[in-house]
Amino acid sequence: MRTRRLSNEKTTTAGAFLLAERAAMSGRRSPHKQHDRSHRLLFSHARTVRDLVCGFIHEPWVEQLDFSTLEKLPSDYMSGHWAGDFEERVSDVVWRVRWQNTDLYIVILLELQSTCEQDMVLRMLVYTGLFYQRLLKEKPLRQGERLPPVLPIVFYNGDAEWWAPLEMSELIESVPASFARHVPSMSMCLIDEKRWSLEDLEALLDNVVAGLARIDKGQGPEDLAAMVRRFNRWLDQPDQRALRRDILAWLTKVVFPARLPDETIPELGDLDEFQTYVETKMQTWPEQWKAEGREEGLRLGRQEGVELGRQEGVELGLRQGQLAGEAAILRRQLEFKFGTVSATSEAHIATASADQLLAWAERLLTAETVDDVFSS
Repeated sequence: MRTRRLSNEKTTTAGAFLLAERAAMSGRRSPHKQHDRSHRLLFSHARTVRDLVCGFIHEPWVEQLDFSTLEKLPSDYMSGHWAGDFEERVSDVVWRVRWQNTDLYIVILLELQSTCEQDMVLRMLVYTGLFYQRLLKEKPLRQGERLPPVLPIVFYNGDAEWWAPLEMSELIESVPASFARHVPSMSMCLIDEKRWSLEDLEALLDNVVAGLARIDKGQGPEDLAAMVRRFNRWLDQPDQRALRRDILAWLTKVVFPARLPDETIPELGDLDEFQTYVETKMQTWPEQWKAEGREEGLRLGRQEGVELGRQEGVELGLRQGQLAGEAAILRRQLEFKFGTVSATSEAHIATASADQLLAWAERLLTAETVDDVFSS
């Protein structure tokens, strides 16, 4: 999980701003697509914003925030303030939270794209300037006053690894040191969602954003059912009903059409009903979900293979990497269905061939016990 660490310099202003940009999965630009609307709704809940900041920004000042004071600003706060086509390409959610004796504004920008772009840091600099203009229209600066700082975060979930500059200075031709003070300065914090491992996400206990990311990875119906059970457990208070409703909308209108395009989903009133539906129907979905699992296993295998190939040869590394990826998927599915994986099961997995791992993964869909999976 690649992130750019934030500066530890002391903040002295009366307020600070967090600017987050989410690169959505869809490559089309319309902000009215269901996927983008769903993500905007998800980040319109205090719990989701809290989990994003606490789970993925590892800096001391985060511990000083009083998340009980999170307050969402009007949805049209930045409407009409974007330049050119930004209004069509950007959706935003603005929050305010107390930070010791100050206010911290959290601005989540949903930038509707799925690709890494060379000039992203420049666009973030422009966004920041526009946000400052919005603040000044509301309250002009008096003599001696300063603007609050902005923390730009890029939340990216494109398939390709992020490669564009994170520093504004990296986008500008090199200049002599005597000229450097004239060069615009900005550094972005990158959160590259697709590079999170299952282990990274599992370590974030009771974190809604991590749970959504796990579902995005499409590990299979067992994993989906397990995450829905967790959501039902985490969000069992009355004040979380709206978030449960929006997670349900995301699952039924975004996740399922992508994973099971031929499946007709009935009208469901709550996540409890969705959990029952998944657990009842998932036995009829093995072929499509297995295809997803094989694709993920190949991706993990290629990643592992690249590392092994540097030491023992690319061909051998790819084979071993693919096997390791398939074993990791089976191990995770066993854990979710039956609990802690025993030493005996670990031994079976460690010595299995690719064909054997695939056969066990197919049996797991209908198995009632661990023995059913490994029986000959």
